[in-house]
Amino acid sequence: MKKGIIGLLAFSIFSCGPSGNKPNVEIIQDMMEQPAIKAQKQDDFIENGISSRVPPENTQPVGKKPYAYAMDISKAMAELKNPLEGQMSSEVLFVGQKYFNTNCMVCHGQKALGDGPIKPSYPIPIPSLMSDKIRGWSDAQIFHVISAGQGLMGSYASHVPEKYRWQLVNYVRHLQQSQPELR
Repeated sequence: MKKGIIGLLAFSIFSCGPSGNKPNVEIIQDMMEQPAIKAQKQDDFIENGISSRVPPENTQPVGKKPYAYAMDISKAMAELKNPLEGQMSSEVLFVGQKYFNTNCMVCHGQKALGDGPIKPSYPIPIPSLMSDKIRGWSDAQIFHVISAGQGLMGSYASHVPEKYRWQLVNYVRHLQQSQPELR
């Protein structure tokens, strides 16, 4: 008797669910039948005609925080301190090398001499990270240039997460220490 009741209950629950062959009923059809706008195409409905919308001013992606020292290198140099200073463990160097090879090597080259593959088509000389000038920079200044950019080099804050930038700084320091003759 119990099995029969349980079976009847299960049948009634599953038989009331949606059927695969019944059409969906749309109460407000205008929401489902909007014209699609292709990215980067002219859209006469929008004031400036650009279909790719720009985010409102001062918005930021979820989980991202803006670089606090973007316009103030002196404040960055005074307040930033490398939490990994002197750490040259294989893990720190591996992560730093990964981000260097992905983002920096194209301009600065494998040994950071400013001779990357883009050099022939670049409008001005690319600085060597082995130069005395950059060897004399503090870790905070290197971190700041990665985060905010300098000269023709744009910010790499969106390419290198903040927690890995110090590892990238340490990798640059490692390159400088392992190649003292290159200046």
